[in-house]
Amino acid sequence: MDFDWDDWTWELMLTKRPPDTHFSESSTPGWKSPLVRDHDNTLVTQAVLSDGTKAVLVLLGTGAALGVAAVKAAPHVKSGLVSLQSKLRRRGEDITAVEAPVSLTVVAEVEPEQPDSPRLRAV
Repeated sequence: MDFDWDDWTWELMLTKRPPDTHFSESSTPGWKSPLVRDHDNTLVTQAVLSDGTKAVLVLLGTGAALGVAAVKAAPHVKSGLVSLQSKLRRRGEDITAVEAPVSLTVVAEVEPEQPDSPRLRAV
């Protein structure tokens, strides 16, 4: 993917360089050179450039696929969350019912019945 602008040709590129290295500073402020240097600023090699268009297309395709998967999975995820929420709510109600003290109301106090004592008869 390249285009011409301001008398220059611009092209999207991916770069590959060894670990623990960095690009040289370009003579243009804010830009980097494809020369690769180590931490002592010693020239190590040149960066390898590859077409960035393919990488961008792969990233966009992956993002689109993940988006479609998320949209298709959303109703199932929502259903599962609602089900879990209702189960937790029911469990909370069961626990509350068991733990809640029962209030008692005294209607009237009644003394227990005493059996009649046997009466003695004269014989």
